[in-house]
Amino acid sequence: MEPLTAFYMDDDSPLIQYEIAFQKRPKLLMSGAGAYGGSSGASEVYAGVTESLEDEIKWKPRVDEADKLDYIVAVSSGVLAGLIDVFYAGEFSLDRASEWGKDKIEKVVMKVARVEGYTGDDLNDAIKALEKNHPLAADGNTNDFGGGLQHHLRDFSHHFSIGGLFFSIFTQFTGLVVGADKAGMLHVVPVPESHRACIGRNFQEKIAFGTIGWFFHMVSDMAGSSGSLMGGTGIPGPLVSFMKELSALPFFKDAGDGDMGFRLWVTKLFNGTLLANHDENGKIIKDSVRKFDLRTEIGILGEVGRQAIPVLINQCVVRGFYFCRRLAREIRDLGISGLGDLGRIAPEDILPWGTPAMRRMVTVSSGVFTGVDIADAAVRAIKSENPVTFFLRVNYVGVATFVIACVVDVNATRADKALEEGESPEEAYEHGLSDLGCLKLDFMQARMLHSIEHAIVTHDIASEKHPKRAERKRAWLKEWGERVVEAIDLVWAADAGYFLGDDAVYDSIAARLENSASDSWLWLVAMEAKRFRPYVPLHGDNDKLYKGLKLGSDYLGEVFCEHQGIVGRKELAKLDKAVSGTRGKLDGDVTKRVVGAAGTVVVVVATGGLAFYFAPAIAPTLAAALGLEAAALHGAALTSASLAFLGGGALAAGGAGMAGGMILIAGGGALLGAVGGSGVSAATSMALATNGSYVLDECAKLVAFCEEVLIGRYGDLASVAEIHAVLEQRIVELDVEIEAIKRGVPDDEVPEDNDDGTDDKDEVSPKKMIKILNRSRKFMRRSSDELAKALRAAGKKRPPLPEAGR
Repeated sequence: MEPLTAFYMDDDSPLIQYEIAFQKRPKLLMSGAGAYGGSSGASEVYAGVTESLEDEIKWKPRVDEADKLDYIVAVSSGVLAGLIDVFYAGEFSLDRASEWGKDKIEKVVMKVARVEGYTGDDLNDAIKALEKNHPLAADGNTNDFGGGLQHHLRDFSHHFSIGGLFFSIFTQFTGLVVGADKAGMLHVVPVPESHRACIGRNFQEKIAFGTIGWFFHMVSDMAGSSGSLMGGTGIPGPLVSFMKELSALPFFKDAGDGDMGFRLWVTKLFNGTLLANHDENGKIIKDSVRKFDLRTEIGILGEVGRQAIPVLINQCVVRGFYFCRRLAREIRDLGISGLGDLGRIAPEDILPWGTPAMRRMVTVSSGVFTGVDIADAAVRAIKSENPVTFFLRVNYVGVATFVIACVVDVNATRADKALEEGESPEEAYEHGLSDLGCLKLDFMQARMLHSIEHAIVTHDIASEKHPKRAERKRAWLKEWGERVVEAIDLVWAADAGYFLGDDAVYDSIAARLENSASDSWLWLVAMEAKRFRPYVPLHGDNDKLYKGLKLGSDYLGEVFCEHQGIVGRKELAKLDKAVSGTRGKLDGDVTKRVVGAAGTVVVVVATGGLAFYFAPAIAPTLAAALGLEAAALHGAALTSASLAFLGGGALAAGGAGMAGGMILIAGGGALLGAVGGSGVSAATSMALATNGSYVLDECAKLVAFCEEVLIGRYGDLASVAEIHAVLEQRIVELDVEIEAIKRGVPDDEVPEDNDDGTDDKDEVSPKKMIKILNRSRKFMRRSSDELAKALRAAGKKRPPLPEAGR
């Protein structure tokens, strides 16, 4: 017999503590009620479900990885696309870009002019009509900014960009035109009287003139001003506009000195002399000027589109092959004989994205394409003895595609590796801290919760229309069920009846409600079931198999809320919303919190368990934090188990006298604490295995449950006061541990990253441990404050609350 400590709601009395003992290895549950309150037929119900689930398995679950044929097609596609690029896309041509952009701009100008009422076919007349209909106030300052050849560049309100729009509006409200002088310095001049009529008389007119009028005037200047049509001044596009506005900053005050300062460089780029051809004497060749205005910037998009053609062909070939091959395989495996049966195919099994095989095929094909392209560019550059040829021949769209494919593939591989490695040691440590020890369920109540969670998944599988997806869900359910049974340290076989069928669950709930004056425990069960997240990684070998699985049914709303008369749909949704709202409140400024911050610290060795690297003074504190037996866990134990930590003696783990080290696997959170005599804390929840903010999650549920259920529904202020006291005790314990760590390891003895030649992940850093403890204390302190405010708001007369931890 093993004594265990637990808390529970005893009818309408405050939280009390009691000692209970169970056999360490109880006998298998047989049919009938038995010692644990199981109803007749429970064993048969679950055994039947298990048998039927296993009988339906027809395929071996597997992750879709690329095979030899996939790689052959990927390489072939990359070579084919590379050859298309060599002979079709060819060299990047600024002249071709300029001509393409010029043609597009002229068509735009004519269309806009016709919208404005112009009926002719002459582009010059169309430009004049637009200029007449939409004069710009800044045109009165043409001579202040270099005249007809330069004012479009130097006057910022003539820039076709967000900056140009801003300065246009600025002119309307201030009567000032902002730009740059001949030296590139910031230059501000007032609008002359001749153009004051172009400034709005009221707010509405100013906005209209500064936005709508500005846009139409920019259209009139796109193809060159009316006086210098066809190759005239034009206006700077977004890129040149940004560089010109940037060059006017004081930082570039000396950028005009010498032959090629930044300000002069921008001016030459816009005027066309920078990119012009030069003769043997260094003089610009006539008619070789290449202006880099809006027409050229738009033309570059055309060149990018030209380069994108072979890249798109490569993508289409690879993804098309993947889709056709997977579709044919699904039709074969599922025995589909008609169009009506195609609905049995799960989209993720055939669609060409998001799978390991697809990612790898895209990476390989993009890499081969880029290799062919760069090899061609290098050969042509060597042959022409002109290094510029290399840069003009490179397909930059292909290079970008390859880089993106590599990043996506690497990130996905790292994520898969993280699944294989299981929960990190620092997350396991925070898991231990999240066992607040405030609320508990007895054995039968926890069994009901686990059975409801099991039913959530079973119900979802029954409604799943895609056979292979359903099988993956069955595989998850089977593994999860085995781990739950293993975690509670019983000899229950999975098919011997631990999980109750629906009838047995609701019969047990009804019997417990009939014999209890309080039904608050059912609200706790409902809240934990609502927060349960199926198909999360179990930190086993099959975690890749479960990626992408989602819950597609609503068992709680359709079954649970209908079969018991206490917790309804609206009430359950309200409670769940309260938990989420409380979480945000406790977290403070969410935008400043890094998701999964616990993943940035290392507390214990991932493969070697807890190595007491610290000075002897700190070792007892760590042992108290994780439990003596946890020091022996290493490698396979940490990887195969979802979580390993000590229950008895562990900080904030429910008090002394509990069972030794335990694996905690369930659907809820630390609110469930020690379950009956088995010592199972639901803080081991698989639902918590995805983000690492364990203490925050548990604090949010604790506060929401106290406010919404205990106070809001039952007015049970005594229980909330007791919970508040327990929480304050946990805060004090955290303070003691933090201080012990600080005193046990002086600053000059704290190991720095890699200062001793060992891998950082194999070090135990006191500073990083303190970071977790401080964050946990913050959430607990805020939770305690919330409970104190709730008690005061409820009018509870009680002694002054302790101020510890502030």
